[in-house]
Amino acid sequence: MDRSYLIEWARRSRGMTQVELAEKAGTSQATLSAYERGLKSPSLKVAQRLLEATGHDINLRVHIDWVQHLHPDVVPFWSPSILWGVETPACFARLTIRDSLRDGQRRTFHLLNREDRKRAYEILIQRHHPDEMIRWIDGALLIDVWDELNLPEPIREAWKLAVFIAREPFDIDAERYAMEQIVPGQTSQVWNRQTKRLRLPKPPPPRRSRFDPRPPPAEG
Repeated sequence: MDRSYLIEWARRSRGMTQVELAEKAGTSQATLSAYERGLKSPSLKVAQRLLEATGHDINLRVHIDWVQHLHPDVVPFWSPSILWGVETPACFARLTIRDSLRDGQRRTFHLLNREDRKRAYEILIQRHHPDEMIRWIDGALLIDVWDELNLPEPIREAWKLAVFIAREPFDIDAERYAMEQIVPGQTSQVWNRQTKRLRLPKPPPPRRSRFDPRPPPAEG
């Protein structure tokens, strides 16, 4: 999807006119029209400003290279060049797939449950196409159970590099964080667009009781 169509798609998805978007993004309607018709090409910075005005953002997407392996001891399988993340709640879905490692019956695995996730990952890695794996296998959750998965050695060997890269230590010095070339509140997949602090109501003033020094009236 090129930048011109991306801008038009983002604008139309929010029901905005060119005039409305141009005013909000601080540009002219004529310039925006030229962008959308492909007569001019906006810089990445300008494109991002226009998309932000529609409530969208430019994001990074991991590109994964897959290799199919033909090994005499196992059925054909695929291995990735790098692991990836799956957003919530998809990574914790109730996944119904055919259990091709047992009897071929369709079973439901709750990926929030660690034991179910292990079994589902074993099936996906050994018998499924990359198109299914990228939808349900989360890299961080995979690393958590990797050493416990029952996988043939050829598959472990083929996935070895991707797993090693994912496990590579990534040290962060919190005190130097603001000094690095990192945009605060932003990662490759998430952006803190707005943060609002709650305004706590002021506590009511303490109630002051009147002290009456006189003794209580006598009864009867």
